[in-house]
Amino acid sequence: MHQQRRGVLTGLLLIVVAIVLVLLMGVARAHAPLGFLWAGSDVSLQQQGQETPQTLHLLNGRLASLGWIVGRDCQRGIQAYLQTADINPDAALVGSGWVNPLTGQLMNGESNNCQPGTLSMDNVVRLIHSKGGKAYLTVTMETDANGWTAQQQSDYIKAATQQPAYIQAIANVVQQGGYDGVIMDLEGADRTYPQIQQLFADYNRLVWKAMQALNKPYGIALIHKVADQDDYYNLNGFENWSLLGHCADFIVIMSLDQSYFTPGPTVSVPWLKEILAYALKTMPQMLPRLVWEFPLYGARWHQTADGHWIFDGGINYADAVALVKTIPAPQIDQEASNLNDPYAAHLVYTDSSGIRHAVWYHTAENLLRIIREFRDLLKQTPQFSSAQAYLQIAVWYRATWEPGTLWRALLPILPNATA
Repeated sequence: MHQQRRGVLTGLLLIVVAIVLVLLMGVARAHAPLGFLWAGSDVSLQQQGQETPQTLHLLNGRLASLGWIVGRDCQRGIQAYLQTADINPDAALVGSGWVNPLTGQLMNGESNNCQPGTLSMDNVVRLIHSKGGKAYLTVTMETDANGWTAQQQSDYIKAATQQPAYIQAIANVVQQGGYDGVIMDLEGADRTYPQIQQLFADYNRLVWKAMQALNKPYGIALIHKVADQDDYYNLNGFENWSLLGHCADFIVIMSLDQSYFTPGPTVSVPWLKEILAYALKTMPQMLPRLVWEFPLYGARWHQTADGHWIFDGGINYADAVALVKTIPAPQIDQEASNLNDPYAAHLVYTDSSGIRHAVWYHTAENLLRIIREFRDLLKQTPQFSSAQAYLQIAVWYRATWEPGTLWRALLPILPNATA
């Protein structure tokens, strides 16, 4: 009897202690907007990703596609968006989340032209919402020849894991801009920076926690990989897919820019199969939550006297179509060219100076075939089919130069099951 009473008293005491602890935690959280993120930062990545994810409700449109609207090409982006907003209203914005690595603050792009007299993209967010779509903030950093260095981006990532204000800066823009979610798109870190893979994972985990506190989905855009150290290792080496697969609600795989060293397609089904195999090896639990990014553009090359091909940059669909129309028939290498190729139109020609050129691009029919075949491939993958998942894509990027007939033709192939 005494032992039973002591057990009851002990139980009551434990309940009281538990209640006090809960109240104290609530008070602490109420007085620290994001401070609680660091208090719980010792939660292991493995613990966060134990469950098998299902496909997220990322999109509202009838079409399971997310298009980027870019601030420096905003007017053409808005025009293209409006042409398909009835079926494809969701978009991610590039131009309102440029990171200054020296301060951790987010800035508007200097070339944004979304509305007169301001660099803001707020009007685009309002437009997306008026069409029933979701608007995603893209957090990125300018790291081209005139931008920040790989060292500066890496230093920023490290600093952000130690300074809550850097994470709070992202949360502030999300709240103030009325965004529905965030996509992290840092692409220029130094793969040789000490512990950069772990630092980048820790950074993303903290941003993810901040978005969870706001009830906003968080995704990471990853540079394509087919192996731990593939031909693009100098670019993608700072990203560890096994770690990052536990640091976000969803992952965007940048399945574009396949060909660089020699002329070829910007994306192909065999290459997508290689990326898929690597994803299954490194983050199989995330397969239902992968968004596959496709290009709406092509690329150009020229050949040097010693036979090497030099990459001349991207070319948008409309410019590629216009270019091939200007090439005289005698200059075209008919055997190496095929504008009716079912997967990628391409033209090889020699200009009047004797320099050999190649241009590759994807028509609406090309992209339709590639996406359909890749969808069928995913359906045969157990980790995908068992989760009752469906293919979701993103495209880089929306503008009036795109192959505009693509979208309505995609509806039977890419229905948004959660819309």
